[in-house]
Amino acid sequence: MLCTLLSRLLGIVKARVLSSVFGAGATADVINFTFNIPNNFRKLFAEGAVNSAIIPAFSNLLGHEEKDRSLRLFSLLVTYQTILLIPLVVVSYLYGRQIIGFLSDFDASQIALGARLLPFFIVYLATISLSATFNGVLQAHQNFLHAYLSPLLFSLCVIIGVLTLSDSLGAMSMAYAALAGGLLQGTYSYVMLRRYGYRIKPAFNTTGTDFKPVVKAWSLVTLGMGMQILVQMISFLFASTLQEGSVTAFTNSTIFFQTPYGIFFNAISAVSLPLMSRSFALGKKEELKEHTRSSLLHLATLLLPSTIILYFFSRECVHVVLQTGNYTAFDSELTALVLRPFLVFMLISAWYAMLLRLGYSTNRYRLMTIVTTIQNLLDIALMWVFLKAGLDIRSLPLANGISYLIGMIILLIVLRDVYSLHTDGLFAKGLLRIGLANLPVFLLLLVYHHLDLLWYASGSNWRNLLILSLLGLSACLVVYLSYRIADIPLLQLLRPEKKSGDL
Repeated sequence: MLCTLLSRLLGIVKARVLSSVFGAGATADVINFTFNIPNNFRKLFAEGAVNSAIIPAFSNLLGHEEKDRSLRLFSLLVTYQTILLIPLVVVSYLYGRQIIGFLSDFDASQIALGARLLPFFIVYLATISLSATFNGVLQAHQNFLHAYLSPLLFSLCVIIGVLTLSDSLGAMSMAYAALAGGLLQGTYSYVMLRRYGYRIKPAFNTTGTDFKPVVKAWSLVTLGMGMQILVQMISFLFASTLQEGSVTAFTNSTIFFQTPYGIFFNAISAVSLPLMSRSFALGKKEELKEHTRSSLLHLATLLLPSTIILYFFSRECVHVVLQTGNYTAFDSELTALVLRPFLVFMLISAWYAMLLRLGYSTNRYRLMTIVTTIQNLLDIALMWVFLKAGLDIRSLPLANGISYLIGMIILLIVLRDVYSLHTDGLFAKGLLRIGLANLPVFLLLLVYHHLDLLWYASGSNWRNLLILSLLGLSACLVVYLSYRIADIPLLQLLRPEKKSGDL
């Protein structure tokens, strides 16, 4: 959680730097749009592979003290990843203009810039995909520090690179900085991994290894993530058809949204998924229900106050963090406008994702893939409907949130034999307590909102940052006191408890 927090904060600093240097105009839209292409494919080649296959496979081999098989599997994965990624780099270099032109609604000059940036960003994709494999093996060796520190190097490299090179290289400073950051991240992870005896060397013979089961697990996850990538790319396509700066506003709004969501959801789901899986495997239905209920309530405990605070301070946060240099007050207002619908549905989206994990823990992969497909198709359809209705850039987060709501309802229906939320009295009581405990901060911030203070209008400076920090800390203190009075655990959720036999 600490490394994720640092990563999110550096992500905000990176967005501030990019916004300050490139603003929210045509150039910024091209940079954000083009960088989003490898960022989406990272879910296929990096995140999905690590979460679904690599860590369990290497943990199993190391647990059985089969170090030689572990070394061989590592060589196979690196070899075939490289074989898969090299053609992507070549295609992006030869057909970058056609790719950007097909995926966007940019003019000729923007397409030309995107074509120049794309090969660098695809090489970045290759480096972080290999880095994800390195980090997965590090985690299998219970080396979490270096695995979670390495991504921070990329953000630092981009921040420093753009600040120092933008005057001479313009938009290409982002290309060179991303390439250098990806290489630095991968190199750091590999150097740490070498201490365990792993080496990069070609290997092709998969006989007698766990290569095929790993690839099969990766392929199953790819189906669902492929749909998510499609929706994300369509979202950016729609954004590119709107007023100038829409792509950048959409990109920056997700950074603010993902900060509390990523920190809290990732931590809770990382603990809950193995517990739910173990309970199902042992046939302990009541224990499975308890773990599911707890995970949903923990998400509400942390994300509901996050939603309230960030919603009422949405304009202030964006102005104070991003409004500097070429990023104007209008750009900040547009970003805050996109951010608010994301926040309204933040808890719903987290519950939807957690219920998906409940389905995975009960081995209902095919059913979960069907639900995911329905949710993503709904997202696309709703975006089109809302855009036709004239909602402009707000169409994208609204469609996303409503599709998650419908997806959650579908999951509650198809998983009712495993966990029936509507009949769970303990969940209803717990959620009511959490809701009432958040009422004081909601009312106080509602009063603050009606005061219509404009202290943040001057944008990003130390004075405004201090005011925003004091207001945010005050709101958090109100939540903490309310939770103490309502006897709702908050800080206890963040304290690790070591018990014999726990995962």
